[in-house]
Amino acid sequence: MLREAAVACALLLATLARADTPEQILETYAAQARADDPAFIAFSAERGEAFYREPHAVKGAGVWSCASCHLKNPRFSVLAHRTEIPCRACHVLNDWEHPDPHSAKKRVIDAFAPSANPKRLGDAKRAETFLRLNCLLLLKRECTALEKGDVITYLVHVEGGPLGNFISPNRRPIGGVDDNDQ
Repeated sequence: MLREAAVACALLLATLARADTPEQILETYAAQARADDPAFIAFSAERGEAFYREPHAVKGAGVWSCASCHLKNPRFSVLAHRTEIPCRACHVLNDWEHPDPHSAKKRVIDAFAPSANPKRLGDAKRAETFLRLNCLLLLKRECTALEKGDVITYLVHVEGGPLGNFISPNRRPIGGVDDNDQ
């Protein structure tokens, strides 16, 4: 059983290494979803959107969803400290709190929807790493192939180009100095 799982993971990683479009990434996750559940038929944008917005309790940080950091409209980019997203989404106090603490210090979260950011799902290995880390952070487990495929299907169905950087009207200025005071 363990050996079969290792072979399936190796095949998934080998396939992901070749994929470079959201559709190819979805094909890979569909194969994995069929292996996990022979009754699998297709991914669902509706399930993906529900998963994207579903709140999860994060110990010591409150209740978050994918949309807490990537916003309800995934066509926006987010500048650090310019929104109401929790600071601990980008900054960690203790390295053990985040699956990849060195990457957790990023200052910009690019638009999540491929229609607004074609690079977002253009590298299968990076997409898999991103999904793995965020699922571990939010859910304290890896997401299933079905969950990953549903979220990607939702994101692929989001239409329209980039909306720019989201700046909350209630944001806190960096260092107590508002950008408009210059």
